[in-house]
Amino acid sequence: MNKILFFTLTLALVVCTTLWARGLEHDTQEIDAENAKTVAISGDFAVGEFLVTGEDISAVAVFDIHYDPREMDYDIDYEVEGGTGFLDIDSYSRRNHDLDTEDSQWEIVLSNRYPVTLDLDIGACEAEFDLGGIPLTELSLEIGAASVEIIFSEPNPERLEEISIEAGASSVEMESIGNANFDEFSFEGGVGSFDLDFRGEYSGESEISIELGMGSADIILPRGVPVRVETSGDNWLSSIDFHNDNLEEIDDDLYESDDFDRAKNRIILELDLGMGSIDVYWKK
Repeated sequence: MNKILFFTLTLALVVCTTLWARGLEHDTQEIDAENAKTVAISGDFAVGEFLVTGEDISAVAVFDIHYDPREMDYDIDYEVEGGTGFLDIDSYSRRNHDLDTEDSQWEIVLSNRYPVTLDLDIGACEAEFDLGGIPLTELSLEIGAASVEIIFSEPNPERLEEISIEAGASSVEMESIGNANFDEFSFEGGVGSFDLDFRGEYSGESEISIELGMGSADIILPRGVPVRVETSGDNWLSSIDFHNDNLEEIDDDLYESDDFDRAKNRIILELDLGMGSIDVYWKK
């Protein structure tokens, strides 16, 4: 037996043994499109570890789930009405106490063949999303006490009307948001740490609104894309700082790139800060 095959079999045995020792069951589900032309996905990720990616598949979605049925359960429902497939995902705890996220492990593959709206509540989770290439038209996330990473690794082939994110006591990292091809991006953050990287490909005008009650945010804007920035100003409880910028203050708390008015592709950024700090950087 060669070393690579031996290592692969050994690793598979270790994984299976670990899952068996934890009492986890394994389930896979493939959701057939049933002639749907568009897809609306809603869900409640109550607890667990979630990995969401996109691929060129004919099914609407494929689920690979390891879970402890003594601790949690889930429902996946799908129906088609008027050419739209409605996919609802619900995971929930069987008990009132906090669960180990390792008791619920999900890998979800979404098709990049159908225009999609995505509306999710994310609870006590560790979640990673790579939404690159998925034709999203709307994205709405409510994030509780979670650690969430979101990347748009490839440009969105559809125009995304709105990204709406509400984050509580959480950690949120987003990369290559410009690839989302969005009209509007709104982010409301509570107590937490937020890293928002808006680099990517831009077409037309994109509006960004960021409101923080109490927290800190690092924002990266793409160098070379004209921008207008409007802020709520500093006070003794908060600070908004620009780094490596080339902006002109044209009014109180209003700043612009010198080529903003003439630009076809541009960003409008509004910053509203209660307590905490926002740092804005420009990078290639």
